[in-house]
Amino acid sequence: MCKMYIRHRMEYWYCVQRAATKRVQGLHHLSYKERLVHLGLPILEERRLRWDLIETYKIMSGKEAVLAKIWALKVWLNQPITGLID
Repeated sequence: MCKMYIRHRMEYWYCVQRAATKRVQGLHHLSYKERLVHLGLPILEERRLRWDLIETYKIMSGKEAVLAKIWALKVWLNQPITGLID
């Protein structure tokens, strides 16, 4: 379940991305999802998942010095895992 502050932030970026894709000439008549497909852009949830997977890989492979207990707690609480670098 998404926390309220995360949902608010996601809705904000959804609106920003939606408005930006409408500004592309010749695409304003398409639906939001059709504009994303035409531009080759992923939906915001996919981008967030990709970012989390990349960060998890860097942490687990030792490429980032992170406080492991804090990282595990954030993952368990379903919070963004950014900002944990020593």
